[in-house]
Amino acid sequence: MSVEGNIMSIQNSLTAAEKRLADYLLAEPQQVLGMSVKALAEATDTSPASVSRFCRRLRFPGYNELKIQLSSDLNDPSTAIAVNPEVVAGETVMEIQARLLQNAERSLHETVDQMDQSVIDQLCQALKTTSQLVCFGLSASYLVAQNIAQKWSRLGLNCIATDDVNQLLPLAVGDGAKNKVYWIISNSGESPEAVIGARMANDAGGLVVTMTTLGPNSLVTYADIPLVTSMPIEGNIRFAATQSLHAQFMLVDVIYYRYAALHFDETKQAITASRRAVNFYKKAFMEGMRAHHK
Repeated sequence: MSVEGNIMSIQNSLTAAEKRLADYLLAEPQQVLGMSVKALAEATDTSPASVSRFCRRLRFPGYNELKIQLSSDLNDPSTAIAVNPEVVAGETVMEIQARLLQNAERSLHETVDQMDQSVIDQLCQALKTTSQLVCFGLSASYLVAQNIAQKWSRLGLNCIATDDVNQLLPLAVGDGAKNKVYWIISNSGESPEAVIGARMANDAGGLVVTMTTLGPNSLVTYADIPLVTSMPIEGNIRFAATQSLHAQFMLVDVIYYRYAALHFDETKQAITASRRAVNFYKKAFMEGMRAHHK
């Protein structure tokens, strides 16, 4: 993940010293490449120890590793963060295309960089044995919940996708919860309904899967399997959840295809049977329509 992306993922929890370091890294990346730990500490009115701790917070073992990634970022345009991430008054279609493509590439790259195969395999095993998959999300996150339910429903899993907390909560209590997987999506990780649902499912012994952006949040504290995506770069006004949806759909697709790879023969049979049923329905429907119009 890029240095900028890592900084954005924890920007809301930075200390004063860390914020000075972050601001300097973002403003003077080329200069940082030639600076020692001591020089960077002096330039930001911090200490060498603060620099080392900040590197670890950004998920780098040390200062040299951070500089290696920073150098790579400067040579890779896809990691650059747009100043105006969504839309500018009067901009052309070509400008919008370029902006969205750049943002999408960055978001997908950083999300892929954070994926852990062991975590994905743990989730695939849980999905294989669960009695029911309950997917929950609000607003744009509900689109992701529907996508998850649609995919695994085709494979024969008992799936529910909802954005109604009144439907979620009864499913998250009682002994039956112990055999269910609860896949809760909240980009910020702070949606009250998502947090409450995850907490209740966790208390009841259900397996809770969370999907949030990287960084500390309330929802992930109840996760048995935490899934993370890149931090979307957004303006003061968010016109749409474009970047977060790109990242979330990408992560879901990777998990789905890994599941299919692990259970290839069963998946192939399920998809074939599903397609056969849909084709039968379409044929019967069209025949009925033709008979009706005769």
